[in-house]
Amino acid sequence: MGPAPYLPDEITKQALRSTPASRALVGLLALLVGALLLGSETPPAPPPTPPLVGFSYSPELSEWMGTDPADDLATLLNDTNPDLVRLPVYWDVTQPDPRTLDFSSVDGMLAVVARHNEGAARPTRVILTVGARNFVYPELHSPAWAGPRQQPQIGIMQQGAAYRLYFDATVLRYRDSPLLYAWQVENEPNDYVINDVTGEDEITPQQIQWEIDEVHQLDPAHRAVTTTYNGWNVIVDWMEMKAPPIMGALHSYPSGHPETSLDQADALGLDLYVDGPSVPWRFTTVALRTSWKAETIRFWAGVAQARGKQVWLTEMQAQPWSGASGFTTDDLIAAAKTYREDPLGVVLLWGVETWLQRPAWMHAAQESMRILRST
Repeated sequence: MGPAPYLPDEITKQALRSTPASRALVGLLALLVGALLLGSETPPAPPPTPPLVGFSYSPELSEWMGTDPADDLATLLNDTNPDLVRLPVYWDVTQPDPRTLDFSSVDGMLAVVARHNEGAARPTRVILTVGARNFVYPELHSPAWAGPRQQPQIGIMQQGAAYRLYFDATVLRYRDSPLLYAWQVENEPNDYVINDVTGEDEITPQQIQWEIDEVHQLDPAHRAVTTTYNGWNVIVDWMEMKAPPIMGALHSYPSGHPETSLDQADALGLDLYVDGPSVPWRFTTVALRTSWKAETIRFWAGVAQARGKQVWLTEMQAQPWSGASGFTTDDLIAAAKTYREDPLGVVLLWGVETWLQRPAWMHAAQESMRILRST
């Protein structure tokens, strides 16, 4: 996720110090927010085609919990029988030094998926995430030999022969795997993810484009998706898209980079969280914030369809934020019912470590996946 957004009163203060256009925007946003709070009278349309449903899994989660990654992944596959599982190809793990490639971690995870499929009624396929930015803290998984985890060092290393060896070798190794469904190129690469390990960590647009073009060239049979988050509701996204100078007057209210990410890749992957420390407007209900995210999906799905692309929900919150209690199992099931009405190609739930530790969350995840697949 990105940096903590301004609180609403901070937005207003910034705008009042700015231009008349900015002050007019505040009034417009207030009216639009009011409309959103009142809800819509439009009757529901028939549900769209069910998405492919699954989850994201990283062996690092099991290592942090002191459990066996292969056993944990097998349990998750057996208990949820997903269509898809997103797996990381970490740069630092795969390339421990500039001249060595070690794919044993990825091969091990794929072997678990293959064994699951031998007896599964529903075969599982994989989305492999490749790049310096990858999912799970600290987001930037560059090896120690690559230098400081910040720009411009990241960009310099990504243009070097060692990084390109890792990237190309990954695509070439797995492009013919019958398990492969798609590639994810980097993780939230256009966004600045603040943490205590990395500095400025966005991937340059030129590098992202090289990586996506490289996947297309080496493996034209599979899609390349990249991911981002969005603003607190679709109005912020629309203003970023249609009136960037006005949003600039508000000091670029943080809203992710949905349009940029959609333009770069074959599908837009949205990472949507409705409760946590960086989620704005937390004085509202989780249900209302979920409805705002559903409107976001519908908006971007329309934009994507016009460009011959899809929208995927690559991180659907399916656990409470660490140390917080504002998101419950009932909220998860309600979110699944809400998102089932949206035109999505893929939905990946986020939070498997909670499922492994707490049976109630595993049950809620199973029920949510059933709802998302329902016809």
